[in-house]
Amino acid sequence: RDLHLSLRRQRQMCIRDRYDTLSCNNLSQCQTPVVDELAKNGFNFSYAYTPIALCSPARGSIMTGLYPHNHGQLTNTGDNFNGVFDKNIIDKKTWTKVLNDNGYLNGYIGKWHLPKEGDNSLWGLNKWDLYRTYYDELKETGIKDFYDYHGSHLMDSEWGVSNPPVWGKSGLTYDQMQETWSANKTIDMIKDFKDKDNPFMVMTSFKGPHWDYMVPEPYDTMYDPKSIEKWGNFDDPFINKPEIQQKEILRWNAGHLTWKDWQGMIAAYWGYCTFIDHEIGKIINYLKEKNLYENTIIIFSTDHGDMIGSHRIFNKGFQMYEETHRIPLVIRIPGESDNGKKIESFVSHVDLFKTICDLADINVNNENDGFSLRNLIKGDNANSRDSIFAEFHGYEPCLTSIRMVRTKKWKYIYNPFSIDELYDMESDPFEIHNLAPRIGHKAVLMRMKERMIDWMRSTNDDLGRKSQGRVDSFDLIFSKENNWQP
Repeated sequence: RDLHLSLRRQRQMCIRDRYDTLSCNNLSQCQTPVVDELAKNGFNFSYAYTPIALCSPARGSIMTGLYPHNHGQLTNTGDNFNGVFDKNIIDKKTWTKVLNDNGYLNGYIGKWHLPKEGDNSLWGLNKWDLYRTYYDELKETGIKDFYDYHGSHLMDSEWGVSNPPVWGKSGLTYDQMQETWSANKTIDMIKDFKDKDNPFMVMTSFKGPHWDYMVPEPYDTMYDPKSIEKWGNFDDPFINKPEIQQKEILRWNAGHLTWKDWQGMIAAYWGYCTFIDHEIGKIINYLKEKNLYENTIIIFSTDHGDMIGSHRIFNKGFQMYEETHRIPLVIRIPGESDNGKKIESFVSHVDLFKTICDLADINVNNENDGFSLRNLIKGDNANSRDSIFAEFHGYEPCLTSIRMVRTKKWKYIYNPFSIDELYDMESDPFEIHNLAPRIGHKAVLMRMKERMIDWMRSTNDDLGRKSQGRVDSFDLIFSKENNWQP
């Protein structure tokens, strides 16, 4: 899912793009020349992370600058848990509202996946082109049900039930695809805004490369499945790991898939990424044609990544692996002298609120969980993070709690319901060997737990709060402040 923000200025968002799907991020096979060019002439944040690998909560953090435990949209919107979390975010301040209050015309195209879709006054958006409009327009062409047009490799489970994973050539033509529609609507909205006196912001959220991985010609055959080398963690034996990770494989009907199957799916997924990259190129070409490009800030990112066969897991879920949490983030700012710089400090979705307001020269007193990335862009690393955090609260039929803290060397995952995880990210970048149960790593585990509890308490995460009579938060940390004596 692409996030394209253009602050005439403008912006763009891509759904479920992995950090390693951009060729500028060292993946040579998957070609993304347009975003590569943005990175070459902009700033590429190589350690950007989502605070949660789930659509609605991640989007909530992008909009509010708050961690999910603070904005309250803990799971996806809609019928998940009867929508009980959908009311929490609607009273939180968003950067779109701040821009609008300061004279910006704001537009939104594509997938929304937050409450109160189309509510102009709440979100500070003047114009919307949403996917419900896309579906209505598709029906007018004779296609009554979009989901009748799945990819060509609908998988049959052992008992004959067809369900995900699914990939292959789309039953829709290039002109009928959601991504094509989104790019065209973005150009139309820029046309509408560009001659007005106000500065403007346009945010485009593409559906892909979300499953189903259904793509039009020629992208369905652009990559040879046989050329794709096996992921380094594909054969993870899941020793000393939470069992729910294996249950995720079962839930998505992925357990019987061989590496050959996954190669076909990854080839389609990469084709999807290249397809979206092409559509972004159309938008940028229009900006150049109308002499807007050199006055436009562009932000490219995603709400979260995708496992797509890493650890044999499909989609995302109850785990904190790099594939779903490390995300691409590229910012192009015209006239900046250090364009082409790779920034290796940890950054998060929660930083986008203040960054966008800063880039728009709007002072905000809003207290949220992030900070402006402008200083990092200018080369000032004085307040940069030495660790990054993420959380998870469950989704669809199951609630839970998971927290993660990562430094450049170590990653610790706190699983109150199961075994904790500790990975040496330098010697085990594929996150196969859980070191948490090992006596030799007790000191490392304790230090990472201390980092986590400090973050929890500084951001008001109830999972780490002090309470009368409670010695420990489910084996997270022992409280020396408790007055109980043996």
